[in-house]
Amino acid sequence: MKKSVKYVISENLNNTFRIYSISKYEVLATARDSKLGLFWNFANPVIQCLTYWFVFGLVFDKKAVDGITYIWWMLGGMVCWFFISPCITDGCNAVFSKINIITKMKFPVSVLPATVVFTKLFDHFCLMIILTVLLAFGGYYPSLHWLGLVYYCFCAIVFGISLSLTTSVLNMLARDMRKLVLALMRLLLYMTPILWNIKTLPGYLQRLMLTNPIYYIVQGYRDCFFYHKGFMFYKYSMVTFWVITIFLFVFGSTMMYKFKAKFVDFI
Repeated sequence: MKKSVKYVISENLNNTFRIYSISKYEVLATARDSKLGLFWNFANPVIQCLTYWFVFGLVFDKKAVDGITYIWWMLGGMVCWFFISPCITDGCNAVFSKINIITKMKFPVSVLPATVVFTKLFDHFCLMIILTVLLAFGGYYPSLHWLGLVYYCFCAIVFGISLSLTTSVLNMLARDMRKLVLALMRLLLYMTPILWNIKTLPGYLQRLMLTNPIYYIVQGYRDCFFYHKGFMFYKYSMVTFWVITIFLFVFGSTMMYKFKAKFVDFI
């Protein structure tokens, strides 16, 4: 176990520039595939946010949450979801999508989940720029509390890589894994208190929801934007988040190390 974790960490650290280069290439390749290029990095999440706001904010007439207008409260959580969700869905296919490289050359396979996450990080930065402008219109201006976003963004990166290490290997063992992940992510959007207030649930269900690692990051983003309660206010969620994330990383590293030489056979 220690050997596999050390192997994955060292391989990622030794290939930092390669991770950066692949991520940069993926961003530019996506832009070249369309005439509007990087415009879609901004347009897609904006269109989705408008859709959710129309359905939940207007049709279902959601009220303000903790004194925060619903549209701003929703955007504070959705900006995080738009980063984590593609990291998980595309991370599941991180190894299989690079079969042409794996079969033709000796390649550090364990870096592939990280390349997916850092590719999506660029889209996240684009959306954060838009959100900063929108929140300014709502009266929420950048402050020192926003520096906490660096920590929560780091949490999202580590969680995305940890989960992708596991799912990308399982996807090589059984292609059904990707379909399962896609189905669960659609469910998870509505099961996680992103579009609705967790306080509407009974106490025991609230406690259960606080163990959701994605919700820890979502509530962290909202705390930086609106509540300003600090890291330790969410210490229960913090502990469960890091326990789950470390477990996923260790398990994923073990799986990656065990099957790294057999991926070609699986293909």
